[in-house]
Amino acid sequence: MEQGGGLLDEALGDLSRRVVLLEDCVDTSAAFVLHHILKRSLSQPPHSTSNAVVFVAFAHPFSHYDRILRRLGCNLAAQRDNNRFFFLDMLMDCPDEGKNSDCGLIALYGKIQL
Repeated sequence: MEQGGGLLDEALGDLSRRVVLLEDCVDTSAAFVLHHILKRSLSQPPHSTSNAVVFVAFAHPFSHYDRILRRLGCNLAAQRDNNRFFFLDMLMDCPDEGKNSDCGLIALYGKIQL
């Protein structure tokens, strides 16, 4: 059951033109917050101030997030095809946990600049 304008929405405020960084620091996963922010950001009209989401994934592949967001009524594949969702899979790009010389922040910055 989805409710509009809950405490989480109130705490997050306006997400347009903002960078949001989530990091799990406790035993309980904050994945529900991540999924909520993704859905909320991509639910904006295509020509609103929130034009696109750049998602840097270190934990799960695209299929994981696509499957969960589809249950919430948001199709990440369609959003990606419409250039509203950019998924950077660091699991595939950095399989050796950053030991590869082509991997790292410089390579990530280059991908985001494209």
